[in-house]
Amino acid sequence: MKKILIIVVALAVLGGGGFFAWTKFMGGGGKPVDGSLQASRADPVYVEMEPLTAPFIRDGKFAQYVVLVVNLEVANDTNAEIVQSEMPRLRDAFVRELHALAAMRPADQRLINVARVKARLLAGANRVTGPGVVRDVLIQLAH
Repeated sequence: MKKILIIVVALAVLGGGGFFAWTKFMGGGGKPVDGSLQASRADPVYVEMEPLTAPFIRDGKFAQYVVLVVNLEVANDTNAEIVQSEMPRLRDAFVRELHALAAMRPADQRLINVARVKARLLAGANRVTGPGVVRDVLIQLAH
């Protein structure tokens, strides 16, 4: 029952976020509000990071480390150079965020909240590189 509730809540959050993005950036009519927005999103550049390890806490105790593959989406090569030059500080900020999330995680939570992880990592990237340099954080679990 808890799993179904978690899935329903996650889908509602994702659906609400998608609706917000659609109405905010597409004006609800299907056409971009600003032509420059469409042009700036045409060809993103991705900066791949070395894999990060995140602690996974289960029932209030350390259970294992989860290895995350993180790619940062930026608008252009200039922003990619900024990200590359700040990579040590970004890694440090991301490790701190992942450990803070593990400490805040409820004891009964069995799944990783990817949306929360992405939001925290993006906030950390914005603190290090400045707002708008990193547009999105893409996360995959390493196998």
